[in-house]
Amino acid sequence: MKSIAELLSLRYQYENLIENLEIPSDKKNGHINNLIWFRNNGYIKNRFRKGYDESVHICNTILDSYYKRE
Repeated sequence: MKSIAELLSLRYQYENLIENLEIPSDKKNGHINNLIWFRNNGYIKNRFRKGYDESVHICNTILDSYYKRE
């Protein structure tokens, strides 16, 4: 399980990576619902773009940690 500091660092990295991806502007912050949206829909226009694979990995890491805390 990741610490809060690690999760905030990952969120910052995630938000920097998705700046170069095609995502609706209302989905570009690191809120849990937007992370879930990205995990489920982000591949549609982005799967071949630079940074997509890393952003998915970070997204999944954050979500996994979030659901383990509940």
